[in-house]
Amino acid sequence: MKTLLGKGATVFWGSIIFTGIFSIWAVVEPKSMTATLWSWLGLYNQTFSWFTMPMPIILLFICLYLALGKFGKVKLGKPEDKPELSTFAWIGTLFTAGIGIGIVNFGVAEPMVHYLQSPQGIAAAGTNPALAAENGFKYSMFIWGLPAWSIYTIAGLVIGYFAYYKGAKFLPGTPIEKGFSDKKWGSSVATVTSIIAAGAASLTIAAHIAIGIFQMQNAYTAITGQKFSRLSDSLVLLLIMFIIYTIAAILPIQKGMGRLGEINTIVAVVLMIFVFALSDAPMIMRLVTENIRHAFLDVIPVGFTTFPFQDQAWFDSWPNTIMIWWISWTPFLGIFIARISKGRTIRQIVFMSILVPTFFLIIWFSVFAGNGFWNAFFGDGKIIHFIANNPENVYLSFIMVLQELPGFQITGIVFLFLVVIFLATATTSSMISISIMTSNGPENAPRNRTILWSIITTMIAFANIVTGTLDGIKAVGVIIGIPFMFFVFLSISGMYRQMQADYKRGDITKE
Repeated sequence: MKTLLGKGATVFWGSIIFTGIFSIWAVVEPKSMTATLWSWLGLYNQTFSWFTMPMPIILLFICLYLALGKFGKVKLGKPEDKPELSTFAWIGTLFTAGIGIGIVNFGVAEPMVHYLQSPQGIAAAGTNPALAAENGFKYSMFIWGLPAWSIYTIAGLVIGYFAYYKGAKFLPGTPIEKGFSDKKWGSSVATVTSIIAAGAASLTIAAHIAIGIFQMQNAYTAITGQKFSRLSDSLVLLLIMFIIYTIAAILPIQKGMGRLGEINTIVAVVLMIFVFALSDAPMIMRLVTENIRHAFLDVIPVGFTTFPFQDQAWFDSWPNTIMIWWISWTPFLGIFIARISKGRTIRQIVFMSILVPTFFLIIWFSVFAGNGFWNAFFGDGKIIHFIANNPENVYLSFIMVLQELPGFQITGIVFLFLVVIFLATATTSSMISISIMTSNGPENAPRNRTILWSIITTMIAFANIVTGTLDGIKAVGVIIGIPFMFFVFLSISGMYRQMQADYKRGDITKE
């Protein structure tokens, strides 16, 4: 009762109200909600879309400054603190929580959509198809590579520094409250930040769960030929997933998330190696080489290319929207990354959490999207035609690539298992973070609060599946990312002010 009425209850009840308002709106007036929120996004894009793409480049340079400068050896925690997870489990957990099911939803589709729709794709008159394909990979490497992981990494650092180094609470608003403790508005802005973060996290991950259930259904149908025609079938899948991610969330980090992260990484790597072995290996390796260039050398040119004299439809709906979506995940991923990074230095966190996932995704997209393009250029072209004619179901292209290769009866089952584990890992990390946020920021998530948010989020996901209101809930996640761009930079400013003050006082200790 004290946790529901005492100090810190403001964030809990505020987030409950926030979640309830948007959930009810999505069910009662789904078309109105979707139209309203996307119109707000359209207004933002008309005025500020020029900032969205350079924004993560700025965060990347901030991460590099922190890692390579005088703060690089600062450890998140006490000098004697050791990491709770092995490096392999830590990277696997961080990677799967940050990207989740996205790399199977868009591991084939993303470059092919850019190939079809971007101003540097075949939509532009006279564009060479091979060059358009390379440009598709170029934008995919920007969206999923260094910029995305810079966003997540800085979110974890700002919370981790205050929580482990300064003994503050694990709350999204903590860097603002502590970093601007000399300002009257610091505490109020921090509370609002935490409320919006917790509520938006529940809605965002509910959409993630619903998408995952659809993927599981499609994978099952592709493998067995049997369709999920009844609502009860979806409910059974949702119930199974609820049990998996709820149990994982209430277990200790090492046993729950640690094991899921390891399993995820192993299964993903095995599937990738298997597909690579059945592919045109020289072509894939040429793609890997090209994509290393795209990921590291083209990141700044892409980030500062805004197509001012061309139609903005693709630019607004893909690169801009996905960057905002990544930002909308920072509140709960920041807390989670901070929580699993205890005992590691800022330098270790920056380089490991940005470079390792980026290299993995370079290979992942080269293997799976590479096979998609091989089908487009040398096969029957049905994958690219499906993506062109089914823009709402592009995620099915991943299954189609596996169906084109030998052994689908095996790879299909592995794919289904991978979807389950990816979904479980991302949802588990979210449940842990939301529980921490709404319990006044303890280091370990209270079990009862974790179970409560798991139930609430699953109910929202079920309502999305039943009513078909997924677009509205996704729109909430994107819209919330817009103010959080401001909160992220405010949090960084708060952390830097605190670090400078600590350094001048001689409080900064190193590894």
